Amino acid sequence: MQESPEAFLASYEDVKDTPLSQVEAELADPDIHYLGAFDGERLVGFMRYVRFSRLSRRHVAEVRSVYVRQSHRRGGIARQLLDRLVEDARAAGIESLILSVLSTNLSARRLYESAGFDVYGEEPRAIRKPGGDVGQLHLWRNLSSH
Repeated sequence: MQESPEAFLASYEDVKDTPLSQVEAELADPDIHYLGAFDGERLVGFMRYVRFSRLSRRHVAEVRSVYVRQSHRRGGIARQLLDRLVEDARAAGIESLILSVLSTNLSARRLYESAGFDVYGEEPRAIRKPGGDVGQLHLWRNLSSH
């Protein structure tokens, strides 16, 4: 968040005081699925999906926290993580993945669209950043056969 604040909807200030117990609880939650990419023992990329808890939405999960360190970008790590996340979601019985991305983040949008995600809406001026308000795109991918 400090290296690339433009990549996140939350800011470092928003999350810096998050207690470790909350992070540990998320890691143990079966409805939150984390993936990481490592260079040796150093975490260089990660993403997760969060499955909705209501019975009427259990077939849907939201992709969140997608990030690859600047030093490791352009090497296919994000695509590998996303492909694995899709496989894992399918295996868990998830039929739809949704995500949101800043409208100015063209490389992320290209990644998601090349992986089969479709834009289904845009919220103008959704995120307030120091340089001005930024729109947010909403994307969806069908994982089911129907």
